[in-house]
Amino acid sequence: MGKNSAVKTLGKRIGNIVLHNLLVKYTNRPESKNYLQSEVLEYRNAAIKDAKEYNWNEKDKEELKIVALEFIKQKKDKRYPDVTFSLKEAEDLVEKEIQDLNL
Repeated sequence: MGKNSAVKTLGKRIGNIVLHNLLVKYTNRPESKNYLQSEVLEYRNAAIKDAKEYNWNEKDKEELKIVALEFIKQKKDKRYPDVTFSLKEAEDLVEKEIQDLNL
């Protein structure tokens, strides 16, 4: 897989991690929290593996952030319209996740 493809894949994984963390926090269905938390772990494990494949420069990190935020907006609008959270909070969590992955 080329680096451009890896940016899109990793960006979506980061988006999924952040989206599921936000869903855990703001869900209207408390019975879903355990499932959502297990999804976060699965996506994070996959993201860690993907992140190790390349060296990531600042431009790559910005592209990851853009891909992740677009993914979050799209999925939230389509699949979770009943859950509300600020896009600023999502952006902050994406930045934190990128740092946590040591990119």
